Amino acid sequence: MPASSPGPARTHKPPPGAASKDALYRIAGILDVPVASFFPDADRPDAAIAQAADLVSAFVAIENPAARRTCLAFVRAMAGS
Repeated sequence: MPASSPGPARTHKPPPGAASKDALYRIAGILDVPVASFFPDADRPDAAIAQAADLVSAFVAIENPAARRTCLAFVRAMAGS
């Protein structure tokens, strides 16, 4: 008689916030900044990083794909000027 029988297969469910954490690490990698840069504190004010985080949050909130493309084109055009 076996000591214990294997239980039902469990699917791995990521912890709450894991997807957003993963996205934050990917964004930090793309911007070539540490993830800590998205959480500015009084000792290290960095308006550009805070603004980038706001921009990403606002961009993700745009549900219309055409509107996201327009937004991205605008930001790219502004970056080139």
